[in-house]
Amino acid sequence: MVQHMRSIALSHKPPDKTVTKTEILAALKNLTAEERLEIIETASRMMREEIEEKAQRKAERKRRLRAAAEAAVPLYEPGGPLHDLWSPDSEPYFDSEEEYLNAGVETNA
Repeated sequence: MVQHMRSIALSHKPPDKTVTKTEILAALKNLTAEERLEIIETASRMMREEIEEKAQRKAERKRRLRAAAEAAVPLYEPGGPLHDLWSPDSEPYFDSEEEYLNAGVETNA
């Protein structure tokens, strides 16, 4: 059982059999203090790695979003294809306020 607990704690692969928390806690009682400490240290390392991986994914997502936003800026600047859509000097898309208000979502009601 001690070897099985070590293999669970030391490998990142899921065990062949799902082990419940109750089974793990019961098995921990059969280990020496040093073995329990080794498992705690391994679990702590695994948790730190997971936290770091999550932070890296978040930073990468933020970096990609920033890059996409920066790449889009020229589209909205004068001379860009979307400038006229957002420019206060652009011509209105609708001919009248009424047409604008009626351009909302149509329902089947």
